[in-house]
Amino acid sequence: MQNTDSYDELPLYVDLDGTLVKTDVAQELLCQVAAKPGHWIELLKSASRGRAETKAYISETAEFAPENLPYRSEVLDYIQQEKDRGRRVILASATDMKIATKVADFIGNFDDIIASENGNNLKGSDKLKVIQDESNEFEYLGDSTADIPIWQAAKRAGYVNAPTAALQFQKETDKTSLLISDNKPVTNALLKAMRPHQWAKNALILLPLFFSHQYGQVELVAKALLATLIFCLCASAIYIVNDLLDIEADRKHAKKRYRPFAAGDLRPVTGAGFALVLLIVALSISSIVFGALLTSLFVLYLISTTLYSAWLKHKPIVDVVVLTCLYTLRIFIGGVAIGVALSPWLLNFSLFFFASLAFMKRYTEMRKVEAQGKDMARGYLVSDLAAILPMGVATGGLAVLTLTLYLNSAFVAATYGAVQLLWLIAPLIMFWVFRAWLKALRDEIDDDPVVFALRDPISRITLGLTIFVVLASRFLTLEGLIQ
Repeated sequence: MQNTDSYDELPLYVDLDGTLVKTDVAQELLCQVAAKPGHWIELLKSASRGRAETKAYISETAEFAPENLPYRSEVLDYIQQEKDRGRRVILASATDMKIATKVADFIGNFDDIIASENGNNLKGSDKLKVIQDESNEFEYLGDSTADIPIWQAAKRAGYVNAPTAALQFQKETDKTSLLISDNKPVTNALLKAMRPHQWAKNALILLPLFFSHQYGQVELVAKALLATLIFCLCASAIYIVNDLLDIEADRKHAKKRYRPFAAGDLRPVTGAGFALVLLIVALSISSIVFGALLTSLFVLYLISTTLYSAWLKHKPIVDVVVLTCLYTLRIFIGGVAIGVALSPWLLNFSLFFFASLAFMKRYTEMRKVEAQGKDMARGYLVSDLAAILPMGVATGGLAVLTLTLYLNSAFVAATYGAVQLLWLIAPLIMFWVFRAWLKALRDEIDDDPVVFALRDPISRITLGLTIFVVLASRFLTLEGLIQ
């Protein structure tokens, strides 16, 4: 045990989770392992033996890339500064020793490591005991309530987004070496993880109400809006789960690396808990208001989209069919919510239209893969672009053909006063579909064509004109227009 009189000679102990990195590594690895059913039994066995054993199991099982972690630049700079002054720097973490070693090797500035191993979960007072066995006087950088006894025993202390109790202690002492407060509000991170900008897709639930022209009935409007809200909550829960499963992949993506989990702005356990709350609230409201049938459709969506995210999105063509069905399911839910039988024309149109968008999504993704010099992604080969393009354009054309056949149907003749005016929606939809494909060919659509449509002014104008034409055709007559 060493005694020191100068701060320059104090060994510097640095915590990992929440301090050196913005996230909790063990929680991330647990999400990765829990996503694979084949590991569940062993995971439960290790959990029964304690946290240290659980951490050891997931460190052995999960894929871990220390270079992709969201490191805190201020802490890295401080470590480098103190290392240059000749101080001894030790990584002191409650994570498993294997993980801590990989991080330390990547950073390259640590002289030693203390971490959880041999069934000992090195956290709080247990970590302090190991530190004091090495050094009676030391400096410690930490972030959590568990670090309070270590801060109290330290001669110098660094605080990273420390809890209120620790900050009060910090104000009463004069041994602060580093003070970082850069936490973003959890509510903001949760809202971002919910992806509210994607909720516009769920407006499809309102289509049966719109095309049945029963939007004057307040009760049906309320039901349709409530069904849309429930679907949005379910979708947001799935978005959160997907982001938890895709943390590593998102960190390698130019834009997705800014998502809350990938950026370290939201801890996995917080996100998982919030996703569960969203699902419980959504399904409870559905079962109370709508009953078993509609609730079962929401559950079907949850199961289908989970299977898609975990497995089916890597199966060529199957992924396009599943995406198409998930969009069409929204329309079906809208019909069930208000008790309206869906027109087969509407279902046929949605199948072809959304198949075209699904192919477009894969086309834009594979074009980026090609630009990166890679050969394959999500089960598709770059050479498949030659097939994806005609399939996408063809299904878009079939959607327009289905629309024109619908315009010749007896239902349209009996429902709309100005049928001839309604024909204007055919060239409008044709314009949008083929313009979108032209944009995709020019690499002017970024991944998701639905997001593109929401942001593109021409797309919004086209949608507005389509809605206007439908309403005008419903309430006007040809004779009235001529007069």
